[in-house]
Amino acid sequence: MTNRNPAEQLGKIEAELRRLGLLVGPIQPAQVVRSAFGMGEMPFEDWLTKVFLPRAYEAADRNQWPQTSQVGTAAIRNLDGQADYAALITLLCEFDRIVEAL
Repeated sequence: MTNRNPAEQLGKIEAELRRLGLLVGPIQPAQVVRSAFGMGEMPFEDWLTKVFLPRAYEAADRNQWPQTSQVGTAAIRNLDGQADYAALITLLCEFDRIVEAL
């Protein structure tokens, strides 16, 4: 059965980012970026930990989710072919499905 709780899915995404060593320590406030997914400003992996995750937790705290999410699609574009990131890509794609089903 598919998880339907985006906040619970965020916990799984956070755990995977930590397992991969991409997130260490507490989650910091979201950094400001001027481009979608931080393109041209920072690596996608940094965007996930410094922008996506803090903003997504803020959305969870307010229970105000966007109508659409494309973080999974962005993950495929940026991380595809890197076997270590397969589970993360799957979790992010599932996050998209959960958010869009709300």
